[in-house]
Amino acid sequence: SIVLSIVALHPAGQLPFGDKLAVSTYSLGFYLFKTLVPLRLSPLYEMPQQVHSYAAGFLASYVLCVTLTAFAWMNRRRWPWFTAAWVIFVAISLPMLGIVQNGPQIAADRYTYHAAPALALLAGAAFFRLQRIVRPVAARALGIIVVVGLSVLTWNQAKVWRNSETLWTQVLSLDPGSSYAHSAWATLLYDQNRVDEALDHSKRAVSLAPGLPEAHNNLGVGLARQGKFSDAIDEYRQALAIKPRYDEAQNNWGVVLARQGDVNAAVDHYVQALAVNPQYADAHVNWGNVLVRTGRPVEAIAHYRTALDIRPDHAEAQFNWGVALARLGRLADAAEHFRLALALNPDHVEAKMYLERAQQMMR
Repeated sequence: SIVLSIVALHPAGQLPFGDKLAVSTYSLGFYLFKTLVPLRLSPLYEMPQQVHSYAAGFLASYVLCVTLTAFAWMNRRRWPWFTAAWVIFVAISLPMLGIVQNGPQIAADRYTYHAAPALALLAGAAFFRLQRIVRPVAARALGIIVVVGLSVLTWNQAKVWRNSETLWTQVLSLDPGSSYAHSAWATLLYDQNRVDEALDHSKRAVSLAPGLPEAHNNLGVGLARQGKFSDAIDEYRQALAIKPRYDEAQNNWGVVLARQGDVNAAVDHYVQALAVNPQYADAHVNWGNVLVRTGRPVEAIAHYRTALDIRPDHAEAQFNWGVALARLGRLADAAEHFRLALALNPDHVEAKMYLERAQQMMR
């Protein structure tokens, strides 16, 4: 399992050996500490933009891991249970230690699940040993207190994962310098049409991590929402310079060009987005929208159908399919698609308005 986990990872870039060793040692100390003291847990512990191998946190991890390893070796005959538990903990943690760096995290809470049973076995053994030292009732009372306490922590932690807003709020409360969290929070604010607030977070994300393509893409979305199309395109261009196979940036660039009236260039970007990701439903919807605008609703319907094959819950695809049918004079069919769009998204204002208009025209 360890070997397959490492082989399965194919990330683009890797840290230098010294930095990788520092990150791996830090991660091992992190998993040990968070298993024993599960407090201040976060959905994301972002990798620093620059890894300084001799920073205090890394040095402390070196000391902890070397000390435990030396202690385990020196006491392998006297306390073989300690040595066995430490060897198992390290071995099982190995694929999660950044030997092959994959993703934006330096470590992750979820990775403690794999190696935690090694420590749980020691805890169980300690419990039975405790019953021989103190009265069984006292040992069981202590066990109940520990389980109840961990249950409360679990209950509170589950609330963090209730939705995207609670999740990214927790990340930012523990790490205000997280570029991913600022970018993700900006996306939530764009969805709520709070563009000015979202732009602040997008700009913050770009300033914290100029090499993060998602941050540039999100900033482009905000600038486009403000009508600053040239600036938005600059951000999409930067995102694609960092990550050439970035389907979302290609799609968003196409949307801006379509709004500027450059239909052919917009379609070129949708084609490029779909070349990278054939399952990208939004690119099909936007391509269809351009075709409707240029008087080709029948061709547009094929793209909406494809988008819904990919994502059956795509309200915009249903709505725009209805618009295309209305352009063809098929009002009854159009009204049905507007209803389907509203079933998927009851807050879709345009679908509600177009449905009422189609019903009036049919009457």
